[in-house]
Amino acid sequence: MSGISSTGSSTSSADSTVYGTDVAPVTFPGIASGINYNAIIDKYTNLTLEQEKPLQTQVTSLNAQQAELIKIQNLVTDFQDTFQALSNPALFTATTPSSTNTSAVGATSISGQVATPGAYTIDSATLATATQIAGDPAAGGTVDATTPLASAGTSISPQNGTAGSGGNEGQITIDGVEVDYDVNSSTLQGVVAALNTALQTVDPTGSVTYNAATQKVTITSSQPLTLGSSSDSGNLLSVLKLDTAQITDVAGTYSTSSSAAIGGINLGATFDTDQNAGFATAVTGGTFSINGVKFSVDASGQNLNDIINEINQSSAGVIATYDQTSSQLVLTAKADGPQGISLGATGDSSNFLQAVGLLANYTTPNQFSAGTQETVGKSAQVVYTDASGNIDTVYSNSNTVTNVVPGVQLSLQQDVGGSSGIAPVTIDVAQSSTALQSAIGTFVDAYNKVISEINTATAPPVVGSQSDDATGSTEGTQLTKGGVLFNSQDIDGLKDQLVNFVSGLFDTGSDGYNSLASIGLELDSSFSVGVATSGSSDSDAATNNSDATSVGTQQYDGTSGKLVALDATTLETALAADPNAVSSLFTGANGVLDQLGSYLTSVTGLPTQLNSSVIGTVPPQSLFQTVQAENQDVIQSLQEQITSVTNQANMQANLLRREFVDSEVQIAQLQSMQSSLSSLLAGTSSTS
Repeated sequence: MSGISSTGSSTSSADSTVYGTDVAPVTFPGIASGINYNAIIDKYTNLTLEQEKPLQTQVTSLNAQQAELIKIQNLVTDFQDTFQALSNPALFTATTPSSTNTSAVGATSISGQVATPGAYTIDSATLATATQIAGDPAAGGTVDATTPLASAGTSISPQNGTAGSGGNEGQITIDGVEVDYDVNSSTLQGVVAALNTALQTVDPTGSVTYNAATQKVTITSSQPLTLGSSSDSGNLLSVLKLDTAQITDVAGTYSTSSSAAIGGINLGATFDTDQNAGFATAVTGGTFSINGVKFSVDASGQNLNDIINEINQSSAGVIATYDQTSSQLVLTAKADGPQGISLGATGDSSNFLQAVGLLANYTTPNQFSAGTQETVGKSAQVVYTDASGNIDTVYSNSNTVTNVVPGVQLSLQQDVGGSSGIAPVTIDVAQSSTALQSAIGTFVDAYNKVISEINTATAPPVVGSQSDDATGSTEGTQLTKGGVLFNSQDIDGLKDQLVNFVSGLFDTGSDGYNSLASIGLELDSSFSVGVATSGSSDSDAATNNSDATSVGTQQYDGTSGKLVALDATTLETALAADPNAVSSLFTGANGVLDQLGSYLTSVTGLPTQLNSSVIGTVPPQSLFQTVQAENQDVIQSLQEQITSVTNQANMQANLLRREFVDSEVQIAQLQSMQSSLSSLLAGTSSTS
């Protein structure tokens, strides 16, 4: 009796799981039978799971559609956002002023105002000036010509150098002859004498003198004068104010004189230094007032420069300067016009305003010193001829004039007319579409992005063909898949609606300017489409294919739905001819923005914001929400089907596993019985 032998061997891994399911493999498969049960289960399971592939493909496609819908929705929302700026009525009445002479009179628009177009002529203009008060020059002290320079009262602090023969001395050169000095021992009288001697060594007719009345040094010579050299040290040339002096030549006589008095107020010396820092009257500590603002004076720690800086950084409304040529402290009002400057106040404790020559007595406010000079500011005056030919005169307390051309700010830079030598200036106010063109450009750019994305998303697949020379048959081949929203009626409908709006007619009260095309905004007139193109190639002996097909593009007449760039000339013509119609086209109750905005609210579910209102009724469910919800329902149904197939595969695998285990047990039992019979038969044979 022949037995059932175990000749097969397992090829499955005992620790693998059936592909695509949660079914564990058969443990120790085929030990009795030699059959690879796991491979059989895997085969049947994978055949069942093949049903999921088309379902998964659909889910992937629908997810791609959802992502694309969100992208288009965002672009449409961006498009809605451009409506607010474009619906501003001021864009359609905007004007821009220009000046025929900007260096004399500048012209700019006033924010929030609209200037009436026309020409205005500035026949004459005089600039506004500021009130100015200059202190008494006598406030500066005089130089003591017999006192060492360091304490003589010069307005510039004298300093030594290191070039002198004595070592720590100063040096000054005149016509190549060096003169040494020491500010701590040399007097002005002695320095002048030494310079005179030095000059006469090269020019016996030359002279250096000092005039105590004018506090100036004068030099004359019959030959060209040379003052100073690179080897000089110290600052005596500056102290004598000869470094800024002009040398003249009159009939062969050369001369120069100090550019200002040598004595006077020393800007950098503290008020309590020798000779009172050059003040005729010593400055005392305390407080003083300008236009009601109080200032503190520290006589031992401050100098005139410090006080000037404090005044200029304060809210007193004046600018303080020191004129070293005239030896005067000058206060100038920051604002132009005939407004005064208030000096001093009851309770002031410092005599500063008196010491600098502004007040006769610091205890009596606004009583000027005898030598104080006040120049009251003047208003600007403008005589002009308006757009109607009327001549008017206006005044302004500043050089910024706003009451000549309505809505225009004039900046007076120079006097005009009269003896100024500057001809009358024309201010021309013209219609301006610059801001409108910018807003339209933003609108067009956002619209075109929507259309371009829809065109790509809904593009049809490109189908080509290949011919087989052996059979003579031609086989169609899809070369591109097309857009993810191809054949989407909702998105195709959205594009059609958008194109209809931007190419439609609107009630503007004008037959000539009632569409975007009429003001220079037209749809494009051609578009490209992907097509299959054939090209010859060498015959392929294996496939007998002699023609190959590829993807190209072809241009067609018609529109892609996009707008071309604005024709600015056409827009300018429309604005000049009928600005109300152009404005109504965009901002009117039946204009493009109102109608298109209401429609887009239903598309995105978001209200459309115009310049002064919100339009559109928000629907319970927008177009995008509806399409996305429908897709999501289909995705959920497909995912449920996929789950069902997976469960079916698991059940099938579990059933097969039980059946194979049972059969393996039965085979093992049969094999055991066969072994027992074989042993029994073998024992019977041996006893016989």
